[in-house]
Amino acid sequence: MQVVTHSHCSFLKNFLTGAVFTLPLVYILLHSAPSFLSYTNLAAFQAHRTSTSPPPLPPPQAWQQCDYTTGKWVWDGSVAGRRYDSENCDMVSAQKCVINGKPDNGYLNWRWQPAGCNLSALDPVEFLRAVRGKVLAFVGDSTARNQAESLVCFLSTVSRPETTHQYEDHPMSHKFWRWVFPAPHNVNISTYWSPFLVRAEGRSVDYAMTHDTLFLDAFTEPWTADVDAMDVMVISAGHWFNHQAVYYDDGQIAGVFARPDVNETDIAGGYIGAYRKVIRRVLEYVQEKSSGDKLVVVSTMAPAHFDAKYASNHRDACSRPNPYDEGEVPGDGGTAEMRKAVLEEAAAAAAKRQRRGLRFDVLDVTRLASMRPDGHPGAYIVKDRYGAGKPVPETVFNDCLHWCAPGPVDTFNDILMHILAASG
Repeated sequence: MQVVTHSHCSFLKNFLTGAVFTLPLVYILLHSAPSFLSYTNLAAFQAHRTSTSPPPLPPPQAWQQCDYTTGKWVWDGSVAGRRYDSENCDMVSAQKCVINGKPDNGYLNWRWQPAGCNLSALDPVEFLRAVRGKVLAFVGDSTARNQAESLVCFLSTVSRPETTHQYEDHPMSHKFWRWVFPAPHNVNISTYWSPFLVRAEGRSVDYAMTHDTLFLDAFTEPWTADVDAMDVMVISAGHWFNHQAVYYDDGQIAGVFARPDVNETDIAGGYIGAYRKVIRRVLEYVQEKSSGDKLVVVSTMAPAHFDAKYASNHRDACSRPNPYDEGEVPGDGGTAEMRKAVLEEAAAAAAKRQRRGLRFDVLDVTRLASMRPDGHPGAYIVKDRYGAGKPVPETVFNDCLHWCAPGPVDTFNDILMHILAASG
């Protein structure tokens, strides 16, 4: 089988403006909204949806062979307003760019136009109908949650979900969300914070630390307990892999990355080799632990846009108001290699699948996302801090990694809807 590739909390009130932070801290500070652990509720949901016999995913359509990976962003003057109002959604406040006063709202008017076909916008009514009675899970780093939150916010325009809460004293308790859309939809959408997909200790848990320790064969993350119940699993991770790390495999040190202080050899293939191995093993694990039908969608990495001409804490680090044109996208060999790893490992998993009901696909967003430096919050991560004509100081904390919602991230979900429809 060949994989069809598609291009496819309040913030800290007195945050120290102007401080310089590394990229992992962007995740931790901007994505530490209070949330919950409620894994035990999933068994009851699964029993209920079994008794109500949810429909299968919709059948393939003629456009499933369209290549969404190549195209351009075109101005769409017909856009009358925002797809949804993020102000009252369960969403990290830093991504509510309109609410936070981000100027140049033209970033909402750009539409991805594939080279050989058209990409229609997600219809929330049709999406909920397509996944009625099903469990959707977004697993990975904060970009996975970014996409999930924008999807839930849009779906909330037609059905208000219940946000399940269960606060616990657990180091990762703030990294799990679950929304349940009530009858007649009976749709369960969850996010699982797992930036390396496998067990990790260090900076990803405590940003005061300088590196991470990864256990490449340890599937002890919370998502692994629920994997069999997932009908649609979206895997989105990658941004944490190019940081200092020590890797263990089968109880032994397998290598290091960017750790000259450790007397060990570099891991084979560097951090990209480690990433490839993790993706391969995750897909093998999902195949082994899945007893029913499942669609597994692996997302390629959407690159950050910290402008190399400026320091990361400069107000113009990602202040560009328009998308890149074809020849303007900066080269990024690491992201390209990680994209290649996803494409190849997903294809290999599809070729080795053991059941017809288990399907693998790729949400290939690298190219289209790389052309949208205008779609990030930038300095506008706190409501009214720089709105109403307030000047932005030269030195400021920026988020040039995550996406405004609404914004370009909605295109990821447009493509996800097409993948769902084409996977029947």
